[in-house]
Amino acid sequence: MSDHADSATEAESAQPAARGGRLAAYAAAAVLILGGGFSIVAGTTGILGVSGPSAAIPAPPRDNAAFVEDDEGTGADNQANILAVTAPGLVRLTSASGAGAGLGEIITPSGIVVTSAASVRKARQATVRILLSNRAYPARLIGSDAAAGIALLQIQGSGTFRSVTVGNSRGFAVGLAETTVGNNGRPKTITLEVGNIIAMNATATVGGRRLTGLMETSSQVRSGQETGGPLVNLSGQVVGIDVTGAGRGLQAKGLAVPIDQVLAIARRLTGQ
Repeated sequence: MSDHADSATEAESAQPAARGGRLAAYAAAAVLILGGGFSIVAGTTGILGVSGPSAAIPAPPRDNAAFVEDDEGTGADNQANILAVTAPGLVRLTSASGAGAGLGEIITPSGIVVTSAASVRKARQATVRILLSNRAYPARLIGSDAAAGIALLQIQGSGTFRSVTVGNSRGFAVGLAETTVGNNGRPKTITLEVGNIIAMNATATVGGRRLTGLMETSSQVRSGQETGGPLVNLSGQVVGIDVTGAGRGLQAKGLAVPIDQVLAIARRLTGQ
């Protein structure tokens, strides 16, 4: 694989705290440019031409996938897992004016996308661009839950879409490692902000609304870059949706809606 990964200037060195799932941030930030050797995955992302794709909202698994570390180390294995199970379902949202509005995740083969309510705002239509293939599609708003900070879109297109792999947020606790996935506006590029869980029941004010029950992390979450994007575990499974953040460097923090709550909202908004 010829993926290129560069650590940011404020990157921290690897400092595993314990083998039992706890991990100090092995990098503050990284950028993965998905080209060249990653063309096989990019070529299968998006519409695959399969009729009757499922629109069923997935349920979180009973247990998250066990993280397996090989000789390449935790950081490389985490990145490989993200590329395999999360990156194919990531989209970038563009508003009617053409401005980047944040990220979203495809959660069903039929093209249902979950994102932050702040990324959609009051728009009924948006354009989504699949990060790996760089193909753009119109999308319509299914509905939103402003009190939870989550919105749901439907990609307008026939065929089957690759979706992210969801985990569950029940097994997370303070201190566990996490990665916030974003996009800096460049096609076929994802950014990784690595950190740890700080709190599991945090609050934040987003768009004038007070959100509760959030997962607070030490990862930076920037409006339009990480907002609406996934918070993932070391196995690459989505365990939360980032909705806001503050600070930078060692003072950075991000806040995400737990995936269990997100999927319950998605089932309600779609009548499932």
